[in-house]
Amino acid sequence: MADSLEHLAGRLLIQCRPADAEVALAISQEHETGVVLTATAPEATVRRLRDRGFDGPILCDAGRYSGKNRTSAGRGTHPAWCRRQRDLGLIPLTDSGYLAPRNLIGLRTILLAATRDPEPAVAVLPLAARWFATPAVCDALVREINAFGAPVAVVLEHANDPFGTQYVLRGFLRLLAKATVRVILLRSDVSAVGVLCHGAHAAAVGTISALRHLYPVMTRPGAPRPAVSAFVTRLLGYHRLETCERLFAATPDIAHFWACPCPACEGRNPDRLQEAAMPGAAAFRHSLHCLFALKAELFRGSRTREQLVSAWHEACSHALFVHGELAETMERWTTPANLRSWYAVTDDPLPRAGIPRQLSRDPATRSTPAPPPR
Repeated sequence: MADSLEHLAGRLLIQCRPADAEVALAISQEHETGVVLTATAPEATVRRLRDRGFDGPILCDAGRYSGKNRTSAGRGTHPAWCRRQRDLGLIPLTDSGYLAPRNLIGLRTILLAATRDPEPAVAVLPLAARWFATPAVCDALVREINAFGAPVAVVLEHANDPFGTQYVLRGFLRLLAKATVRVILLRSDVSAVGVLCHGAHAAAVGTISALRHLYPVMTRPGAPRPAVSAFVTRLLGYHRLETCERLFAATPDIAHFWACPCPACEGRNPDRLQEAAMPGAAAFRHSLHCLFALKAELFRGSRTREQLVSAWHEACSHALFVHGELAETMERWTTPANLRSWYAVTDDPLPRAGIPRQLSRDPATRSTPAPPPR
């Protein structure tokens, strides 16, 4: 189990449905990473990926904690689910139910299930945001995790972006710092790169909005289907393709900021993904390639934890500076809450001196925007 878990160390994983597994396979092989399949019957997909020569890590998330008929943690887990994963040669994840705030009985039920076998499973913890509401509650969570000793895979519930709420980000980083077991983050977005810089064992980014965090159960019916969004590296965030089109048209002086060299864009602006036969698939291909490029840039060379934390903080700072400039040009432009949280909650352990550079209006210079003065 330890060797298998080590195979995950430092990896940015792709979380997808079986229908998207073929595209995820190609990107995983190119970037030498792994896949998290969200499905209750993943066997056929796992075998197909292995038959195609994929030898990277595969995790299976049953997702019983999500959807309008989600299961609560108190309902327990199924040992057969872990056996099915072991039979496939995989690291088993528990098929946990949702953990409402302060549901210690449910938490212990999941952690106990993960430690039953001689070779522990990974305990999936689908947590309400309020588990991180105060340091005391967060510390109680960490004590339980450390007492049982099983590695954990955390899923965070939020109506928008969990890391856009400062207490959630602060609490999750507290969990990373105090846990004596390996901590994996599932169902995330660009913040997956951030938590890797801060010491998470592995983190998964979802191919679609529904797999980029856990949405609360909605009491009102008929929620609109999310529009297709693409990751924009300079902005460190996902933006709707129609928003990208409007943004790029309004900023001709910095047009060089938006051209994307990824295989999906081939040097064009990401808004052109709207012209693809399947814009959604093209957008998630583009987004994943960009996120892996970002992660590679931050992790390039041998880096200490301080260097990684500093690199991520600087990346957030640069993106905030660009957002600030765009707010002066674009009507009702909103800076993503998660960037504001990362910048407010964390500090750069390796502060940089010097005068911040300005956005370059000359394509020949292509200078990177500097962080705002602190």
